[in-house]
Amino acid sequence: MTVVSFREYEPIPVVPCLSSSKERSITVDELEVLDKLGASLGIKLIEHLSRSQVRPRQYVGSIQMKNRLLEFLPKIETTGMEDLPAVRHNLLEMLLVAYDLDGVNSGQAALAESSFGWLDLLIRLFCQTLADQIRRGLVKRYRVEEDDLPTVRGRILLDDQLRRNTIHRERSACEFDEFDENHPLNQLFKIAVMRMLRLAASASTQQAVRELQPAFENVADVLPSRLWLDSIKVDRMSERYGFCLSLAKLFLQGITTDLYSGQQQSFALMFDMNELFERYIGKKMRQVLRPEGHEVLLQHSKHYLASDATTKHRLFQLRPDMVVTTGCKPNCIVDTKWKRLKTSERKLGVAQGDLYQMLAYSERYQCGSVLLLYPWHHAGGSFVGVQKQFVFDGKLSRVTIGEIALQDLSTVTSQLKQLFDSSVQMAS
Repeated sequence: MTVVSFREYEPIPVVPCLSSSKERSITVDELEVLDKLGASLGIKLIEHLSRSQVRPRQYVGSIQMKNRLLEFLPKIETTGMEDLPAVRHNLLEMLLVAYDLDGVNSGQAALAESSFGWLDLLIRLFCQTLADQIRRGLVKRYRVEEDDLPTVRGRILLDDQLRRNTIHRERSACEFDEFDENHPLNQLFKIAVMRMLRLAASASTQQAVRELQPAFENVADVLPSRLWLDSIKVDRMSERYGFCLSLAKLFLQGITTDLYSGQQQSFALMFDMNELFERYIGKKMRQVLRPEGHEVLLQHSKHYLASDATTKHRLFQLRPDMVVTTGCKPNCIVDTKWKRLKTSERKLGVAQGDLYQMLAYSERYQCGSVLLLYPWHHAGGSFVGVQKQFVFDGKLSRVTIGEIALQDLSTVTSQLKQLFDSSVQMAS
């Protein structure tokens, strides 16, 4: 399968047909599929610039189009297409942290082999971790079975015996416990393995997937549903498979509804960079600040902006991305925006509505320090971290405008520590 990469908001030509599968264009038919997929998901994946040009929006990931896998990558990290392996690796690292899957290091070997797309990175990571656990043995569980047997096993089902075996007395209708590997957890892994085999782009990734297949020969094929997928959990006996389960669910939950209707002609695993950036920064903030005695509350929703004067019902719930507390007292509110700052402008391109939002947070939480974080991009000049501070007129609270450089993710924790300290100190 051919992997074709695009960046967020990159103009893409729309053509009637492709000169080759590697052409960095989208056909009219592919565009129609993307529009329908976006409509089914309730989002706008593609922005139409003209009849002959479109551009991706802030959604990143992979979408299968027959013999092509369209890969949409973040726009921030690097300056050119030659750095795509690093972009793919960083996207994978951000996903692992954001979705609490960073228990296993994706490794530099994966970075070196990432020319076939970030989806191959995700598949190889799954194969590596699942193979490690399979070597220790598949989890077996008891399940209840009913069957007509030549000898009694378990207990006899009298009603079934009389109904089915009055003539065939050599058989006994029995209900018994079967202890084997055929249960929902392994069935989910089998579904994930089969789907990954079809989507793997490189021969090495396909081989890694094939090596897992024999382990699931005695596991039944099932038709999944969202409810069934959500119901599968690990217990004390299977907790070592927790990372594999989370990774498999992440993979399968990105599959379009075609999987659940029995058709397997398309695949989409897409993430909103607004949400991914917020979740990633939130988890890294916790890593930085908890050792210092701070608590980082994500998507805090305790307070409301107003209430109905008659009914007293609270209205307009506030939900800041992060509230940093020390001894239960808020000392910094952090909000993330997946937008580029315009450092040449006096207001930095910060939206007025975002400032109103920060004022509401500051007033309601009685917190003088607000940190508004943006991803840094080289087009805005040299990286400085703290770009500017705004003071609300008539108030003591301040909004610190900061940027996070994502080229080297190992530096993100130190960047966040400096930004947090600067924001709190300047507001005190």
